[in-house]
Amino acid sequence: MEACTIPARGIVRAAIIAWSLAALTGVAVAETPAPHALVNGLPATSTAPVEPAANQLQAMLLKYAARCALRADQELEGPADATGARPRFPGSLGIAPEWRDGACDRACQEKVSSCLIALVNRTGKHVQLSMVSGAPAMLQSARSLQAGEGDLGFPHQEGAFFGNVFTGEAFTCRGSAAGKGAQVKRFCTLEPESCTGVAEFADAGRCEDVCEMSCVSLSDGSQRCAASACSDPQGHRWAFPITTYLRNQIEAGNADSLDGTRAADDQGVQPLARLGAARYEQVDFGPVGGGVKTFTARVTARKPGARIEVWLDGRKRLGVLAVQRTGAAEQEQSAPVDARGVSGVHAVVLKLVDATRIAHLSTIEFR
Repeated sequence: MEACTIPARGIVRAAIIAWSLAALTGVAVAETPAPHALVNGLPATSTAPVEPAANQLQAMLLKYAARCALRADQELEGPADATGARPRFPGSLGIAPEWRDGACDRACQEKVSSCLIALVNRTGKHVQLSMVSGAPAMLQSARSLQAGEGDLGFPHQEGAFFGNVFTGEAFTCRGSAAGKGAQVKRFCTLEPESCTGVAEFADAGRCEDVCEMSCVSLSDGSQRCAASACSDPQGHRWAFPITTYLRNQIEAGNADSLDGTRAADDQGVQPLARLGAARYEQVDFGPVGGGVKTFTARVTARKPGARIEVWLDGRKRLGVLAVQRTGAAEQEQSAPVDARGVSGVHAVVLKLVDATRIAHLSTIEFR
C-alpha cells in the first residue's frame, strides 16, 4: 500500500507523547476526552508545548493512530478546536480495529506502534512509501500489509520498524536499500538517533541480521521481503514489525531549497515567477557512471513553452526537458540526460524557464 509519512510540526517532549499514549491503553479510543499526541516525525525537545501546540499535536496523533489502527469503515472523533468543532479522523489499515471500542492490550500497542514508528519522518516532509508486513498475526487483521502487485513501483527496501511507543521503545533496522532514504528525505533508518517523534529511536542493526523475513515474488521477477519478527539490541523479540519500501521518484515539493516557486500542499511545486529553481541534495545516480539516462517529471502545463534544465551540482547541465502542454491533466514527460561518468550521490538543481506556463510539478525522477 501507499502512505504519506507524518510531518514534524511544533515543539513537544517525547515524555509528553509517551504519557498521552499510555493514558489511552486502558480505555476505548473513542471514549477518551483528550486524545494522544503524535505521529510522523515530531521533534523532541526539553521545552514543554504551549496549549495550542499541544492540541495540534494531539489531533495529529489521533489522525495517524486512526489510520494505523482502524478500518476504513471506522473513525475517531478528535479534541475540540478553538471553535468547539470536533474533527473526525477516518481509519485505513485496520491493524487493531478492536481499539475503537475496547482496550489496547500489549499486542495492540505493538501493532499500532510499528505503524506509527514507520511513519515518523525527521524532515517533516510527506513521502510516498509502501508498508508491508510478514507477521502472520498482523496480516490476519490488516491484509493490506501483504506485499503484492501494487508494490511494483516501490522497489527499494528502506528498513523495518518495531517497538512499543506506549512504553517509549522504538527500533529500526536498515534494509538492503536504506541509502535511498536520503534522496526522498527519509532518515530514520540511516540516523535513528535523530528521530524522536513518538519515542527515542534506537538502531537495531541490519534487518538481515536481526529479523526473520518472509518474501513474495512479483510479476517483474523482483521480491518484496518483509520482516515477520525482529530482535532489538537487548535480544527482546518483537512479533509485529512493519517493513517499508521506497520508490525512486522524488516529491518535487521536497526540494532542499526553492527560488521563484513554492511547495504545494500535496508536496508538488507551483512556480511563482517566469524564472525559478529547485535544489535537491543527495540524489542517487547509482554505483556505475552513466547509469542514469533519463530525467522524468510529472507536470501539469496549460501552456507550452516552459523548460526544465537539469544541472548537476548546479554547475554542469545534463539535459533539458521541453515541457509540452497537458491542459488540466497531469502527464509524465521525459528527456534524455548526459550523465556519462556520473555516479554516486549529487545535488541536482532544476532551473525552470518560462515557469509560469507550468501549473504544477508533482514528482521528478532519474532513470
